Amino acid sequence: MKIGDTTASYLQYLLDTAKSLGADPELVLQDVGLDKKLLEDEDARIDLTYLMRIGYYSIQRTKQPAIGLIAGSRSSITRFGMAGLAAMTAPTLGDALRIITTYEDLFGRCYRGNSTLEPDGHETWMKFYSIAPYNDYTYFVVDAILSGWTNTVYWLTGRKDLVQGAYIEFSAPAYYEAYEKAFTCPVQFNQEDNAIKLVKGALDTPLLHRNDSLHKTLLEQCDLALGRVALANSYRNKVLKVLGTMLHGKTPSIEEVAQELGMPTWTLRRKLKDEDTSYQNLVDEMRRDVALSYMRNTDLSFGEISYLLGFSTPGAFQRAFKRWAGTTPGEYRKSLNNKG
Repeated sequence: MKIGDTTASYLQYLLDTAKSLGADPELVLQDVGLDKKLLEDEDARIDLTYLMRIGYYSIQRTKQPAIGLIAGSRSSITRFGMAGLAAMTAPTLGDALRIITTYEDLFGRCYRGNSTLEPDGHETWMKFYSIAPYNDYTYFVVDAILSGWTNTVYWLTGRKDLVQGAYIEFSAPAYYEAYEKAFTCPVQFNQEDNAIKLVKGALDTPLLHRNDSLHKTLLEQCDLALGRVALANSYRNKVLKVLGTMLHGKTPSIEEVAQELGMPTWTLRRKLKDEDTSYQNLVDEMRRDVALSYMRNTDLSFGEISYLLGFSTPGAFQRAFKRWAGTTPGEYRKSLNNKG
């Protein structure tokens, strides 16, 4: 099980950004441990852990911590693939942004949540889900998403006055001055959500590249592609996706997950049994994959990881980790450091 995936073309775009800042993409891939042949198929799906590692090592080699802001500010609508083309040819900005959120699974999936477009009275928010805890492997992701959305609004409409503000969960980083270049609006940190806020009436703004007949064809293709994704979306994956949004400081019960999925608990148990798995197996699998990701990609202490994964005690986490990896957390992290 992966914590999520993105397209090979997006990883290549991030590498191209690093190259423009002086990094050798092949050396970055060596740092990451990713075969460049995997990026040759633009439609290939690559584990999100590689996205985090490519961002991290690109920052190390370029000495540019604002690489996410730079990538987002330079991005084009094509980074959303077919959904981007459908958005580009839509009648209004509201139509375009709804397409980008509706078809998000076509260009990037994460078990932590989904991006949303939320009209709220006279205001409209475009929100990116939380990927806390934040560190050098994840700051750039939020930077790239929010600056990319802001650039997309400008690219689609030709107007820089439609984004009223940008809101970021984490505290202002050392490179906070770079946000002034990436955004044409105020940026606030330590917020409840990662989001951009649009001005009143922004969703009704006509697009520069509207094409009704082509738009209809592209939407049909997006629906077909999303249908193929949905067919692969087993109940196992549905549970894992919900767990990814709830497994923070506690272990959600199957009753809570069933309620989130809108089905009776007994139905969920039966569906999982039909797929030769169980809820407890999936909790264990999710904990294992997220724990290994935290160990590889963060400097979080074992106690912090234990808490984030909902273990009752650090000791319980250490016993589970030894069962997963065949070694203790300390020995595992030491082996990673020795490889580095």
